[in-house]
Amino acid sequence: MNFKEIEYAGFRSWPAFEQSETDGLVFRFSHGYTKRANSVNVLSQKNGDYSAIVAQCENYFGSKQLPSVFRIPSFCDNQKFDQHLEDLGYKFLDHTLVLSRPLEHSTFDSVGIVVKSSDDWMASFCRMNATNISDHQAHLEILKRIKDDVLMAVLVEDEVEVACGLGVISNGYFGLFDLVTEKTARNRGYGTKLINGMLSWAVANDATKAYLQVVADNQPAISLYKKLGYQPCYEYWYRIKG
Repeated sequence: MNFKEIEYAGFRSWPAFEQSETDGLVFRFSHGYTKRANSVNVLSQKNGDYSAIVAQCENYFGSKQLPSVFRIPSFCDNQKFDQHLEDLGYKFLDHTLVLSRPLEHSTFDSVGIVVKSSDDWMASFCRMNATNISDHQAHLEILKRIKDDVLMAVLVEDEVEVACGLGVISNGYFGLFDLVTEKTARNRGYGTKLINGMLSWAVANDATKAYLQVVADNQPAISLYKKLGYQPCYEYWYRIKG
């Protein structure tokens, strides 16, 4: 797997309102909705004047009236820069694993998932997640900005929606996002069934590799994904000021 290709596929699959890149730093802004879409992504090894890099980030997000956030993937050797952020009081947050698996020559159980529009899918997502849809308008705007092949899937059992997920194919990479199982339907295998159906769709639409992101201490989810053939690829974490 090419780590940077996964990163750029992820950016396209979760498109920011504004994105720019300079010297291996990818600046992303989306009015504050999720750190993933409102952070500076450090995609190359940083040496030299760390203070200038930090000032650049702080000026960028200060102009947006947002906290300064760095996202640091493990495939670049930035231990010294990370320590510099620590020394400045930047908090370590959301240690996350990126898991991946090949899709070529793979077959998956074909599942009768329901494909929805972004508005209808968001309504299902919020209901299963027990959140108010009015709080997810920025989330919905991100979904509507996706330009690659997208699957907004809902799994229905006995006429009841039990699980949903978002899948995007970018440059042959199939990313899974926003996987949710309805609270009363958990631990019944519906997550496995949904992901199998989504991977089957991905293979049918010429995806050759798959990846997903999972919080490092979510052992039940990690165990599920490994059973589905996903393996550790790299890690990332955030540093946020204050």
